[in-house]
Amino acid sequence: MNPLLTTLEIISALSGADATAAQLQTQFDLSIATLKRHIAEARHLGAKIESVKLGKVSTYTLRNGQEVTARLDRWLELERSRDLTKP
Repeated sequence: MNPLLTTLEIISALSGADATAAQLQTQFDLSIATLKRHIAEARHLGAKIESVKLGKVSTYTLRNGQEVTARLDRWLELERSRDLTKP
């Protein structure tokens, strides 16, 4: 999966529900460092993602999900369809 698509998929996952860092790492098969880079990129793209740390558990919340949903859905559709091997 290309890095932009991974970032968009993480935003999409957070638009449905809060998730812990461990859940996102497992879902997207990422190291914690790579997950943090994708979260930073998502924030750069306009996703208002907050992180709350309780003990050793970090939970991510997307605060502007309604604002980004329509644009995110279209962007995901375009990124998912990008494949040079398809006619």
